[in-house]
Amino acid sequence: MTTTTAYKRARRWPLVVMAVPASVTIWVGWVGLGGMSGFGLVHPLPGIADGFTINSAITLPIGVEAYSAYALGTWLTGRPMPRTARLFAAWSSGIALALGLVGQVVYHVLTTLGYQQAPVSVVVFVACLPGLVLGAGAALHHLLGDPLDHPAEQDIAPAAEAAAASEIAQPRPQPAAGQVARPVKPHRPARRKPKQPAPRRLEADYLAQARAALTPEIEPTAAWCQQVTTCGKTMAFRLAKTLRAEREQADQVTDLATRNTTKNTEEEEAA
Repeated sequence: MTTTTAYKRARRWPLVVMAVPASVTIWVGWVGLGGMSGFGLVHPLPGIADGFTINSAITLPIGVEAYSAYALGTWLTGRPMPRTARLFAAWSSGIALALGLVGQVVYHVLTTLGYQQAPVSVVVFVACLPGLVLGAGAALHHLLGDPLDHPAEQDIAPAAEAAAASEIAQPRPQPAAGQVARPVKPHRPARRKPKQPAPRRLEADYLAQARAALTPEIEPTAAWCQQVTTCGKTMAFRLAKTLRAEREQADQVTDLATRNTTKNTEEEEAA
């Protein structure tokens, strides 16, 4: 037995001193409140053991306070567990302790005021507690689950120490006779080459691409130029203006050539 273990075991006695009076008070309060809310002697095994009876009011202190202690221990433990389970245990333990406080306060207030039966709201509250405790306990149990199925809170220090120990345990190759041992260079990750920026496209490049795609039946609008060349709106308007000007100039040259041809033909016919 180590000194640490003996010290921990020796320091547990204050918990017993504090737990005994608290347990008595909590037990009396919950059983009394249960009696005011309709809990009492029942026959849990009718037809099997008719003479066996049990006071159902004891389910309140056993269920509520036992779950609060269980959830509180799950929250504060140092062993690895799923993060969702630890968070659920923290919140549910606080809520269970708060419900326990509310139950004790309600019982003592009703007793002080001389109530023999609890009001309807208190009866509903007390009647729902066993179901809530069962659901919270089942949820916490399933959240704990298998650590392989849930992301657990794992400390990377033990893994790192184990890896370092395995490297030390592996024998290093010894140099042959007459050879000098060379120092092992640390592995350095390869440097990534910086990406070269894409060459900047000029207006002439966009214009050449638009000319190549332009056909006589297509109207060179700004939207068409932007779709074909994937340029900006300003550049698309400039390209459309240039292409329309070129088309108009080509049409004028064609008309002039047609007129000259017609005139020459008429002169030849007249001669």
